[in-house]
Amino acid sequence: MEVTALKLGIVKTGIRNWRLAQLIGISEQELSNYATGRRRCPADLRHKIAKVLDVSVDELFPAGFDEEAERLRKHGDVW
Repeated sequence: MEVTALKLGIVKTGIRNWRLAQLIGISEQELSNYATGRRRCPADLRHKIAKVLDVSVDELFPAGFDEEAERLRKHGDVW
């Protein structure tokens, strides 16, 4: 399982996944998909998550993250 900046940000703040999911209005499974890199997190949710965790969007979703995830998917390195 990949450790993403989002996952590290959640761990650092100490918030429980179920609580963060509740606060941003998504399911815990959906949050898990974003935190593990299985799914791309939409821009509106990126901002909600960053606000709840009190960090910048760039800290949770660094530049190049989407491109790297897409490359891994295309080459079968993930999933």
